[in-house]
Amino acid sequence: MPSRPLLAVVAAAVGLAMVAATPGPAERVVEVATVRPDTTSTATAAPAATTTVTGYAGADPASWTVRRLAAQLVFSCVDLDDLGDGGAARRQAAAGIGGITLLGSHPPRHLRALLAAVRRSARTAVLPFVASDEEGGTVQRLREVIYRLPSARTMGGWRPARVRRTAHDYALRMRRLGVRMDLAPVADLAVPGAYIDSLGRAFSGDPDAVTARVRAWRLGMRDAGVVTVLKHWPGHGSASNSHTGPARVAPLAELEGRDLLPFDRELADGAPVVMVGHLLSRGLTVDGVPTSLSRRALHYLRRSAGPDTVLLTDSLAMAAASSSLGISPVRATVRALRAGADWAMACDAQPLRAAAAVRRALADGTIPRDQADASARRILALKARWGLAPRR
Repeated sequence: MPSRPLLAVVAAAVGLAMVAATPGPAERVVEVATVRPDTTSTATAAPAATTTVTGYAGADPASWTVRRLAAQLVFSCVDLDDLGDGGAARRQAAAGIGGITLLGSHPPRHLRALLAAVRRSARTAVLPFVASDEEGGTVQRLREVIYRLPSARTMGGWRPARVRRTAHDYALRMRRLGVRMDLAPVADLAVPGAYIDSLGRAFSGDPDAVTARVRAWRLGMRDAGVVTVLKHWPGHGSASNSHTGPARVAPLAELEGRDLLPFDRELADGAPVVMVGHLLSRGLTVDGVPTSLSRRALHYLRRSAGPDTVLLTDSLAMAAASSSLGISPVRATVRALRAGADWAMACDAQPLRAAAAVRRALADGTIPRDQADASARRILALKARWGLAPRR
């Protein structure tokens, strides 16, 4: 667990950012409440920290405007290599975006100050999650401002206790920067010759070994105050590169006996967020529609994940979810949310266009309002547990 001085500094920083935010017309400040992370379950408990946040009227998404609701359902992306003064991220936070993913591999040395400014730009007491891919090895956005991590393949040879210590130590440094979500761990199985394994991104080819290390990574991060994202459901291990085109995995009946095991076990143990890949699987998807856009697949996942787990798509700018289907990432954003995703990762050059498209889809009923409200409630509950939103 982090030290008491560190927790006090972090809690104060987050609290100041929230109090400094200017409420919009529908977010009248009504009180200052003390929020403590949920510790009712050892599987899902957030870190033992206390954060002061500003309460506001209209905490139920059913009372929100479609503009505010649409923005909360979108997870945007900004490039660390071209972050500049953070203006794009600040504009997204001001628009009420649900989360911001850091891409690229060369973060500025003053990243902490930039992210603090992003938090201050939020106009309500609901702050965006700032996330990055910190898997280790070749996929590690913050290595230049923290340190290099070994690959998942290397850590797959470690005992789970060592993996947990490594995750905890790294997460402390992420949190100091203001990055509160890790788009990891990878729960895919290593399949020799396939895309994920070629980059050393999988812990093992054995479902039991993967489960043990994925859980250790999640718990280590959790104990330091960083939420993890289990990926890439239903298992990307045998697929080709979905960044460049359609990616097919085994039929559902085979996945259930192998690739899905780490996901099912972690979801049963309280993994808070799961990332849905853009994958094709007979029995799970039909007509060339990938899992991230498939109502059938997302309903299957919801049954496995339970009512509270947040379902986040992988980047919808990837070819398997957009160009290979002849649609734009903006259109894919609407389709993913309509199909049942809670958060759509819109890594388009202008993510606020995606939020505008979602707003129109809510207004005309393409995305059912009650479904969107339910997604927003899951997101708010997650944020409340991790100190980024008031408790109701």
